[in-house]
Amino acid sequence: MLKVFTAEAIRTLDRRAAEHGVAPLLLMESAGRGAAAEISAWNRGLATGRVLAVCGKGGNGGDALSATRWLGLAGADVQAVVLGTPHGPTAEQERAFRASFPDRLVAIRRAAELNVLRTRIAEADLVLDGILGIGLAQGARGLARGAIEIVVASGSPVVALDLPSGLVADCGAVPGPAVRAELTLAMGALKPCHLLPPAAGLCGEARVVDVAYPPSVWDEVSPVAHVVDASFCGSLLPRRPRFGHKGTFGKILVVAGAVGMAGAAALCAEGALRAGAGLVHVLCPEPVFPIVAALLPEALVHPGRAADGMLSPEAAAEAVRRAQEMDLVVVGPGLGRGPGPKEVVHALVASGVPLVVDADALFALAQDPSLLRAGHGEIILTPHVGEFARLAAVDPDEAMSDKIRWARGMARSSRATVVLKGPPTAVSGGGDVYLTTTGNTALAHGGSGDVLAGMIGGLWAGGATPLAAAVVGAYVHGLAAELATAGASERAALPRDVVGSLPWAFASIEPEPRRDS
Repeated sequence: MLKVFTAEAIRTLDRRAAEHGVAPLLLMESAGRGAAAEISAWNRGLATGRVLAVCGKGGNGGDALSATRWLGLAGADVQAVVLGTPHGPTAEQERAFRASFPDRLVAIRRAAELNVLRTRIAEADLVLDGILGIGLAQGARGLARGAIEIVVASGSPVVALDLPSGLVADCGAVPGPAVRAELTLAMGALKPCHLLPPAAGLCGEARVVDVAYPPSVWDEVSPVAHVVDASFCGSLLPRRPRFGHKGTFGKILVVAGAVGMAGAAALCAEGALRAGAGLVHVLCPEPVFPIVAALLPEALVHPGRAADGMLSPEAAAEAVRRAQEMDLVVVGPGLGRGPGPKEVVHALVASGVPLVVDADALFALAQDPSLLRAGHGEIILTPHVGEFARLAAVDPDEAMSDKIRWARGMARSSRATVVLKGPPTAVSGGGDVYLTTTGNTALAHGGSGDVLAGMIGGLWAGGATPLAAAVVGAYVHGLAAELATAGASERAALPRDVVGSLPWAFASIEPEPRRDS
């Protein structure tokens, strides 16, 4: 898995490297040389054309000067514009650039001199953005802001060193003008801004450049999140015993559906079955019982008492009774919002049965958040950003741009596993945060979340831990969307197409049959 580090963690790496005898200038030189190699691999034509580095006076500017010098030594026509007066190793990089390419570097000290940048940038085939790095905590100001605006207005192809200037490393917020890059070269490790929207949308393709930190110093800092991969997810899958049967792989109750939303119950139940659950029961309002039963013959469908097209308050007792015969319950998809669904959700939470809580069940919880603070059984919450914002009483944009922090915080405060849906999806049980980056806009249809809730329930019932079920479910759900649209249109793919791709998505993370006797 790729690890994601905060700005402070990277600063700690720098300090510890220096204490181990690796000077900052050596780190900068390794970063610059690695960046030049990545740029050449990315687009050899641009890398050997007219390259302009726009450099701040700090470490990010030094990385850009080093990378541009290496590109020049490989044959590119290079120039550099330095904003302000460099210090420390960046000043050393400025001297090295001048020595290698006399008369190719211009220093800009005042805003009135920025016209020089406009002239130079108009002649460039490629711009290396080294204006600001991980030290920014708010919108850019002064010379840096002016330079960012010129780079943005130029429309030139941009490679950003570490992160596009104007972004804040530790979240997805964009507090002011910011560069839009086609390629972002993360120095040493990914930062949250490379993954979280809206900032991630300005990063283009993000690649990690190795920096010459002593290997031991990585053990002295902790990542803020992990980007999961197929190998990791495969390691979390529960084994399928050779002589297993439908009782071996778990019994699930799906409490879902209302008039006009019968499909949500069916999609959720099929998601559970496709994730390996042995038996899936569905409790839905009596008026939609025939529809759900017809949509999914593999499930055992039960009609529940109804009022206004939804489960009635009286259905709560039946839901709890059936739940006590199951391994876990998935509640919420298409459930509706009214007195009946609210009573059903409250009763299930109070009963202490293991729960996957989704969609309208999250709405019911948001009406009485004290339920999550009271005693309850194991719970997995699966909100999208809007549902999370309602549940946590936070602005949706803040939840989206800082979802690593919010997912962990909600998991701790609610004593639940939280799946803050993406892209990327952030999963936390209160400790580590796992990001899944699979998926595409095929998932931007009503019903996609219902499938995921069922999948998570199916994996959990089949023997995965709640955290593992959530991580693997989110990863495979996105992977199935990618498979469903391989050679096809994302806009035209529906949740049932994603469901149909799940057997192949699961197969891709299981390198060989995993069967025990």
